[in-house]
Amino acid sequence: MDAQYPRSIWQVTHDGRRKKPVYAAVMIINMPSREPYEIGVSGSRFVEADESTVELPDTSDLWALPGLADCHAHVTMTSLREFDAITDESMRTAIPINTWAHLEHGVLLILDKGGKSDTTLVTLDHDADLRPFTETAGAMISPPGGYYGNGFGTEVEPDALVEHIRTKAATRGGWVKLVGDWPRRGQGPVNNWPQDVLTEAVRAVHDAGARVAIHSMAHSASDAVAAGVDSIEHGPFLTESDLKILAARGGAWVPTIVNMLFLRDMLGVESSGGKMFVTGLERMRENLPLAESLGVTVLAGTDMAVPHGEVATEAVLLKEYGLSDAAATAATSTAAYRYVGRPTQPTVGAEADVVFFRDNPLEGVETLAEPVIIMRRGKIVRSTRG
Repeated sequence: MDAQYPRSIWQVTHDGRRKKPVYAAVMIINMPSREPYEIGVSGSRFVEADESTVELPDTSDLWALPGLADCHAHVTMTSLREFDAITDESMRTAIPINTWAHLEHGVLLILDKGGKSDTTLVTLDHDADLRPFTETAGAMISPPGGYYGNGFGTEVEPDALVEHIRTKAATRGGWVKLVGDWPRRGQGPVNNWPQDVLTEAVRAVHDAGARVAIHSMAHSASDAVAAGVDSIEHGPFLTESDLKILAARGGAWVPTIVNMLFLRDMLGVESSGGKMFVTGLERMRENLPLAESLGVTVLAGTDMAVPHGEVATEAVLLKEYGLSDAAATAATSTAAYRYVGRPTQPTVGAEADVVFFRDNPLEGVETLAEPVIIMRRGKIVRSTRG
């Protein structure tokens, strides 16, 4: 087969099979932020145009991004409603299915914010051609009673948290996920960790060469920011001071608006939890424009509130809640790539990852939902062009 078509990129499917090759001219990279340029592909890497070993799609009329990014994914799970049924076996089964779903939508970068156990790390061993580039936390960490029950994640007493991180917590995936607050019956949301413990825990994670993400749906965000946490997940009650601190140190905020809307509707707007989400979403409308003006690294994440891969839904909501088209597009693409140190544009020597769109996404974030060509590691995952 390869001898018959020596200069072609094959379209791959989720099970690794290859389809009829795609033929066209030299690949033109037209990025919103620079002049168009040519680039080639050899194997899984970008090369100089005159060193390309394959024929490439005609992209001269399209707009390129390095790929989309979901920065609060859980690829070992499928639904927020399935927590009781999750096992290590179901997590292993879900990984190839859910990571492929992300690829098919143009998501070439995932930050997986943890799961029921360290089986999340299996994602890192899955065939790189059949999944996005991935960083992942292991089992989520909470104190007893501080998160979903039924053995979800790892429960650690606050006074044992630092030692757990130093000796047992998984850091190979680049992240540790802590649960910062959780509602208790008769008390409402309660912060899970004393400030001094949280600060020392963050230091221990950094010493291990990883980053800390923290779940904060209520008022734990300020403690987390003060402790040096790298990424605030949800964070509807971040303050202006928190945002200034995050901006100054290059911290990230992943609002997950689509998830908050899902939980608001699931709980009902008249419930105590629903009212908290209503208030939090109102705060989002104030904080997102402020975050953009301050230069906070805002990132898009779905938290399973929509099917895997549909992070473009969150991009549209980020715009609806106050970001500009350019900032919402960056949150769903280039800002995430920059945050983890991946190239923000096709570059000679880098992995051949790129997604093309019909319209300029900086002028209309809605176009992110309809990628025209998706390339992962030099292979066409999907193309709407013959």
